[in-house]
Amino acid sequence: MPIIEFLERNAALYGHEKCLTEINLDLQESHNVIWREYELIENNPAGEYRRDMTWRVFDEKANRFANLLIKRGIKKGDKVAILLMNCLEWLPIYFGILKTGAIAVPMNFRYTAEEIKYCLNLSDSIALVFGPEFIGRVENIYDQIPNVKLLLFAGENVLLLLKAMTVLPLIVLPKHPT
Repeated sequence: MPIIEFLERNAALYGHEKCLTEINLDLQESHNVIWREYELIENNPAGEYRRDMTWRVFDEKANRFANLLIKRGIKKGDKVAILLMNCLEWLPIYFGILKTGAIAVPMNFRYTAEEIKYCLNLSDSIALVFGPEFIGRVENIYDQIPNVKLLLFAGENVLLLLKAMTVLPLIVLPKHPT
């Protein structure tokens, strides 16, 4: 069974069950905890300690992202790079790319601007999905990645992005609501 069919099957069978959880370790209480302890099961009143996503929402977001890519001209066999930190949005973006028939090109978040440029050019990626942590690196290489025709920003601080990257044609993807 192809992996995208696995997602669709689980969305149909287990739609309301949680499938993804993101833990914000910055808000973790000071004592050491293991995954089975209470803090990982219940929300921390100090802030957004965890965000969850159900199978149905996961599949819906992957479908929406796939449709966005298709409307922007991404087709089967095209390469779409992902430059994101580990976050709740990573997997729906990855599956959305696969649903279009395109090839996902995951990139290491530790890459420098030069390494990002090298990988984008080597992979012949025509689109790049990136997060707020990478604005400066992408801006530094923008004019050196001519094959990348579509930039997709996945993050919250749109004003910072627009101020930093006034020359880039991009689309902003909002983060998953908590």
